[in-house]
Amino acid sequence: MAVVASSVWGVMHMDSHSIISQIYEASTNELDWVSLRKTLFEYLDAEAGTFRFRDADGRSTNVFQTSELGEDPYSNYYLQIDPIRSAISKLEPAVAGAETVVFVDEVVDANLYRRSEFYQDFARLNGREHMLIGLIGDSDHTIMSFFREGRAFGTNERRALAHLLPHVRRGLQLRRKMYRSELQSRLTYAAFEALPGNALVVDGNCNVLFANASAMKFLACRGLPISMSRMSSGVGTRLVVERGEGSRFRQIVQNAAQGGSGGAMRIEFDAPERDRIGQLAVFASPLPAQESPVGTPVLILINDLSQPRSAPPCVFSELFGLSAAEGAVAAALLGGQTAEVVARDRDVSLDTVRTQIRTVLRKTDAANLRDFERIGALLGAFAH
Repeated sequence: MAVVASSVWGVMHMDSHSIISQIYEASTNELDWVSLRKTLFEYLDAEAGTFRFRDADGRSTNVFQTSELGEDPYSNYYLQIDPIRSAISKLEPAVAGAETVVFVDEVVDANLYRRSEFYQDFARLNGREHMLIGLIGDSDHTIMSFFREGRAFGTNERRALAHLLPHVRRGLQLRRKMYRSELQSRLTYAAFEALPGNALVVDGNCNVLFANASAMKFLACRGLPISMSRMSSGVGTRLVVERGEGSRFRQIVQNAAQGGSGGAMRIEFDAPERDRIGQLAVFASPLPAQESPVGTPVLILINDLSQPRSAPPCVFSELFGLSAAEGAVAAALLGGQTAEVVARDRDVSLDTVRTQIRTVLRKTDAANLRDFERIGALLGAFAH
């Protein structure tokens, strides 16, 4: 008989390698939990089980859920009176941070358990007569439980589950770490996309690490002195400034990448279609990050000075207490319209518009129209 038991454990041990792989695959969402559940039930000769853990987003889920018929009553009521979970929450693993496998009668009195409301009204009806319980060893007192009727779990199943639990714990740690990394990446991406204007991140050699949608669209325009050029290797792009300003641009990028404060520059270029000289303001500043062989990442902001953006009228109303009409006049003036054109478009007298302009200057504390244009340009830089 001992030979048979040893043989069973040998098979379990041989199969455990593929199961360990499945644990990590499920933890990283490469494998669904239902597939892992089926494998573990077969491996431990269990008829049912639960694995309820708190995910990185705060939600607690039983990933071994076999039916809502049993899971919903447990979540809604029996979870609160579960004597086993209550006892385990007070049970310290053999070593801090270690895993422990126990039988149900090792954590609660068997007679009291079978007379409890939990067992009589829930556990007995859901095949929880005999239980094998694995304590993951984390601060949440997470447990992985397996059930069957008629036959108690033995030493072989205990040893088999104990062999897997360290990987379950590390799998959950990996899952939470990946969630935080993914969340951080999503928030970083959203933040860059939300930046007003054209934003890019480059390394010390001006290789583009990231460009928001606005920058991609803007730099695709022809005739600009700055562009994204595909590298000769065919992999990746580089931010390139043409003509005589390229050297200066590379200097401020390298300065930012090597721990300096970066810098700013203005680039003028011919813009015949605009009937004026085009101007770009380029800002380079270091981003907080671990250093790499080419230095820290550098944030590049590009603002087209020859096409200033005006904030919407509601912004002036909200910030300076302008009326709707005064806000519309303020936005029109910053859009390049004269008082006469504003009066005609709004179908009011020129005197009315001039009065509104004086009110706008007073409420915004602008000394004159040029000073108001400066205020408007600052607000326009943050307008979408």
